[in-house]
Amino acid sequence: MIGARVDHPTFGPGTVVAAFRGGSEWLVRFENGLRFRRARQEFVGEAERPHRPAPSPTPPSVRPPLQQSRFEARRLIESLRFGVAPAASLRELTIGLAAERASVTTGLNRSHELGGAVRAVLGEYGYGKSHLLALCAQEALDRGFVVARASLDLLELPPHRAFDVYRALMHDLRTPGSEEQGLGPLLRRAEKMELSGRLREVAGLASDPLLLTLDALATAPSGRQRAAWQRWLMGGRRTRLMQPATPQGVKFPTIYKVGHNARQVAYLLGGISVLARLAGHSGLCVLIDEAESYSLLRVQQRPKAGLFFAAMIHAATAGAAATGAGGTAGAGGDRSPIREDALPQHHLRDYPVRYGAGQSLFFMFAVTRSENQLPLDVWLGPDEIVDLDPHPSAPEVTEFLRRLRGFHGQAYGYPADERHDLLCRGGAETLALAAERRQLSIRGLVRLAVDLFDLAYLYPDRSATELLTELGASVAGAEGSPHGSG
Repeated sequence: MIGARVDHPTFGPGTVVAAFRGGSEWLVRFENGLRFRRARQEFVGEAERPHRPAPSPTPPSVRPPLQQSRFEARRLIESLRFGVAPAASLRELTIGLAAERASVTTGLNRSHELGGAVRAVLGEYGYGKSHLLALCAQEALDRGFVVARASLDLLELPPHRAFDVYRALMHDLRTPGSEEQGLGPLLRRAEKMELSGRLREVAGLASDPLLLTLDALATAPSGRQRAAWQRWLMGGRRTRLMQPATPQGVKFPTIYKVGHNARQVAYLLGGISVLARLAGHSGLCVLIDEAESYSLLRVQQRPKAGLFFAAMIHAATAGAAATGAGGTAGAGGDRSPIREDALPQHHLRDYPVRYGAGQSLFFMFAVTRSENQLPLDVWLGPDEIVDLDPHPSAPEVTEFLRRLRGFHGQAYGYPADERHDLLCRGGAETLALAAERRQLSIRGLVRLAVDLFDLAYLYPDRSATELLTELGASVAGAEGSPHGSG
């Protein structure tokens, strides 16, 4: 069509230089120098010729979408390639943490029975600290705890900014039976149950942010004002929308963003644990990951960061002592040298560290061993420090590999055979021995396990002996490398 000679009854002969609308219109350069875009039917001999539009290009072949279960299995495998188990499969993909999980369960029970408990998870990179915190979050939710979790970061969430840590915890707050994050579900439940009066009876202060918010929510005339009060309690920002519902004659208790505010943060978190308890929940579980950021702070920043952890530990352990279900000598607040008078007050207003009676606060944080780390041995007793050094047995690793084999086969659509059974048994012995010798971290073990089944899938002609030999070489190469220790 392009370059064809045509003849127009008005403009004369010319040459087609372009076609539009599937060839129904032509751009023609005529011999008299004119260029026009005209309908094809106007040209001589084209009116009676049927128009056949240019064939559309053949669409590329599109693979059908993966089934949901297969798609989820692919996502799980991709997560395990980085040595991280997804939240939906944490329990079934946990290796070698039986004693540590038992310690966490004991801490949750003690916080509910005695008013508070603390656990510090201490370990190397890649040995399952974040995994244990995630397991604790699931266990706490299953036991009826409200769970708040935050991961510290030297730039975005440094540990010496207690208010920022509090705000991150509030925005991650999860209530059992609700998918909504934040304080909303708990505050609505407290309002429905009319808990303001009961909370006032046990509070450490006559007026505090939590009580003020509950009183304001009971009189707020609009949803926007209620949302403003909730945002203020979660983030400390006061707006004009809060003014109509502010109780008269009450000194407004500011949530302090700067200054020595560790006491107030511990007080508020303790208050939320009391409110959760009054609302029918088991209490509040506070989880802090990456607490080793403390060791990377400047020397002048560490004391303030230490105050946050000291205040939280004192709030939880003093709560256990005050509730006092007959602990042994040195239990509760007496087992550590942290004293309330060692925690400085804000220069504008005094706050007790512990909220009052009825507290149920479980505080758990993860720390990587390093120089200049938090003084855990000074603050905590031996039973409160979870020294993470898992040594999974061969049967445990075998069970893990069998589950991994099932997910891998589901993800890539192949049935397991005798070769995979040999890989599970032989691979478990190699990986368990490497973990016992500290050649591999748990994260490195998981990565190599995924590599093993990847190779079995990509090279179906390789025998199990060849693949296990290659696994042994990978283990030897992983010693002292980020793959092995990370």
